[in-house]
Amino acid sequence: MHPSGSSLQGALLNRAWIQWGALGIDATVERDDAVVDPEALIALTAELGDADARLRDLSTDWCVSYGRYINGSRLKQVVRELGAPGDSVGEYVATVASAGGPAWPMATQPRPGYVRRQRARLDSATSRPRLRIRLRAAFGVNARADILAALLAMSPGGLNAADLARSTRFTKPNIATALSALLLAGLIEARSVANERRFVLPPNVLILPRLRPPVPQPDWVDRFKVALEILRFLVHDDMPVTVRAVEARRLVDSLMRRISTAGMPIPDVSATGNEFASAFDRWLVDFIYWLRLPSRG
Repeated sequence: MHPSGSSLQGALLNRAWIQWGALGIDATVERDDAVVDPEALIALTAELGDADARLRDLSTDWCVSYGRYINGSRLKQVVRELGAPGDSVGEYVATVASAGGPAWPMATQPRPGYVRRQRARLDSATSRPRLRIRLRAAFGVNARADILAALLAMSPGGLNAADLARSTRFTKPNIATALSALLLAGLIEARSVANERRFVLPPNVLILPRLRPPVPQPDWVDRFKVALEILRFLVHDDMPVTVRAVEARRLVDSLMRRISTAGMPIPDVSATGNEFASAFDRWLVDFIYWLRLPSRG
């Protein structure tokens, strides 16, 4: 693996530890108040796999105990978007099910030797990182909870159904059904803007005690997608400089929308030819440093 690959893998493992710690695994970790996307975190952890067996096993403990707050259909969609290897995810999911946890899609064969330790704790879901768990506990493990999470972070102009499908990673039919239910309950409002309906939280509505907008939320699917695609590139990075420059440019071009919208450092795309290989390496240093910083929405 390219030296930057080891550094990037370390940054991703650190991020995974922080988020699992925020959800309640038994570990001493750095504090970060960013809202966790549990399906994205599971997909990331499954792919990192043997890189940190303790993290893999402790996170499995959490999933066995509290996996009822994970949406299996959304997990499948997030795994597909991240491009996570089916064998790694399948083993992780099968291990959770075989130990008494929920039976999510994609299961293959459980991991040999896993022993449940029962060391995960989730006594309360009121902290900010557990926002999605809290909303699912209150409104069900379905699109309703994630729509409310998205609207808690929204701009005053609201979001349309397509925006919500894109940000929540639920299908459009699921979003439409959930929106109808939330409108019926009076938890959201629909406003006509030009030729579309945009959805907002009513003014001064208190969704749950002490829960009011705005609640910034990073798009962890986008962030992990970029990081994992780069890591997959670096694992096999033994190419000649010319080939490496071409492939690195192709990779960056394919990820640029996500890089921009997630507020990541921007690569120097003005570099051409073989010079882009060096520009890419300089950008990797900045990206890995950024990934280790406390998260912002």
